[in-house]
Amino acid sequence: MQNTFKKRTIFNKIWDYIDDHRIILLNGPRQVGKTTLLKMVKEKLLSEKNVSENQILWFDLEQTGSLTIWSKQTTAIDSLPKDTSQKYYLFIDEFQQAKNIGSTLKVIHDHYPNIKPIITGSASWYLNIDESMAGRKIVIPVFPLSFTEYLDWTSNKINNKLQFFNIFSKNIITASAEAIKNINEQFQNFANWGGYPRVVLDADNIPEQKISLLNELIDSYLTRDIQLWSYKANALEVKKLLGLLSGQIGNILSIDQLSRDSELGRELVTNRLDVLQNTFILKLVPPYFTNKIKEITKSPKIYLIDGGFRNALINTFSIQVKTPDFGHLVENIVMTELEKTKNIIDQLYFWRTVRRQEVDIIIKRENRLIPIEVKGGNQTTVPSGLKSFIRAYQPKEAYVLNWSIVKDEQYKDCSVKFRPIWFVNNI
Repeated sequence: MQNTFKKRTIFNKIWDYIDDHRIILLNGPRQVGKTTLLKMVKEKLLSEKNVSENQILWFDLEQTGSLTIWSKQTTAIDSLPKDTSQKYYLFIDEFQQAKNIGSTLKVIHDHYPNIKPIITGSASWYLNIDESMAGRKIVIPVFPLSFTEYLDWTSNKINNKLQFFNIFSKNIITASAEAIKNINEQFQNFANWGGYPRVVLDADNIPEQKISLLNELIDSYLTRDIQLWSYKANALEVKKLLGLLSGQIGNILSIDQLSRDSELGRELVTNRLDVLQNTFILKLVPPYFTNKIKEITKSPKIYLIDGGFRNALINTFSIQVKTPDFGHLVENIVMTELEKTKNIIDQLYFWRTVRRQEVDIIIKRENRLIPIEVKGGNQTTVPSGLKSFIRAYQPKEAYVLNWSIVKDEQYKDCSVKFRPIWFVNNI
């Protein structure tokens, strides 16, 4: 493959399914690079699998002509090649624009085995592809850049590049304070501006350009993504709600309070929260519990998909490290980094008791629990909430992600690892 695109970690996973009989669906927020990933797949098909250009079928449903074709099953099927002796690759960008595309894709999957659909969407797949698609699709989430990807993309601006990538290994315990400081500087930039590809690449580190791009992202989201046929939500209502949520990241959701602050009815707030989740901007993380009496069992915690997107919503781009707001922001980043890199079997929770003992994040990985406490400053001792969780659930390992303290401690039978915040990519 020609080196014309920046690497994405998710690409290899997509390519692993290129010969699978199922439809590949890339879904995630707008402008996180889904179209570029389609182009990368196309390029590799042409260069490594000797696929010819006439075996590539490409439709962008944000273009009127393509949308007209795919809005009806008859015209969509008529647009397909009749030759069954060759393998064809059908690329459909922004599939959710066409209401009835699910039934059409089912027909293609069942009756055109020589056609491999690879599609993208900016709204949850189940809004458009019904239950009849069960077993016929591979859903691959696509998010903004992870911090590891961010370092890779910006490595031309980093001194001693090899040091930056070696420090992510298990040998971090021997890393120098200077090396950690250097990566922390990059992490602070990442926390401030986020991981949307255009913001990372196109703004030349000029703050005004980055702010402009982030505001364009928000406007595009409000004027396009939430105006799908599925929702038709009011943009001003959603923007007001997003602003309130941006100030509450890492906190427990109160729909009643949100309704009062937004001056929207409870039912409308619930509906708009559904919109935000199904368009991948909002993540609500449930509590972990086994004891319904002693542990909180209802309300989730609030996280937004990207730090830069969040900062643009509240127009704050100078958050200082080791401050309370930085603590909330980095907890948000840790949660979203886990969402980007987690195994398919991983489940994410938080933990809090009626006595307000709490742990920021719990990973449930198969039969293991991994508690994570996130601190925006330096933390030298095991937090009391983490101790309580360890006593209650006896995990084998736990993490205290903080600004720069790196050490290992033993509490009870649990190995507690103090690591920089950005080490989350290795958990």
